[in-house]
Amino acid sequence: MLDAAMTLVAERGTQSTTLREVGELAGYSRGLASNRFGSKDVLFAELIDIFNKRWKSELRAFVGSKTGLDAFSASVESGIHYLTENSDYVRAMFILYYETVASSTVMRERLAEQHGAYRRAVERYIREGIEDGTIKKSAVPSRVALQYTSFFFGLVYQWLTNPDKVDFKSALHDFRDAIIALIGEPR
Repeated sequence: MLDAAMTLVAERGTQSTTLREVGELAGYSRGLASNRFGSKDVLFAELIDIFNKRWKSELRAFVGSKTGLDAFSASVESGIHYLTENSDYVRAMFILYYETVASSTVMRERLAEQHGAYRRAVERYIREGIEDGTIKKSAVPSRVALQYTSFFFGLVYQWLTNPDKVDFKSALHDFRDAIIALIGEPR
């Protein structure tokens, strides 16, 4: 049912996706999705939880034991890989995020939690880089994290609206390289 929900959200958006249609597309009865989830908010919250667990697993695989600047760079590669290898899934999830942020307190809170988690991870990489000497002491971890996540999520938004015109991979590499040039210590 979760795959069916993602397909419908990607095709129709959140407002036009019904629990009845989710159940039917998944090959079940009309009422099974309603019985299982109770509401679209609960279904969408479960989709978001699964999405974030998968993304965190991907991030851990790319970053591994790296720290500082190397961890920051690996996290960018992780984001690129995850978004390009799971583009239909990612498209559905960000449509879900962006369409529900104004209408659902639950979704807004989940999205705020996730943005906070992404910023904290980048802040950690920057702090580690300052400690290990790969990042300038003048770098402010919270500001770098906010700049990076703002660029990243803004880029996702543009990609959703015009996927054929937005080269996600090149844009993220360019931005990563600009940040590293700004805050990185010469090696």
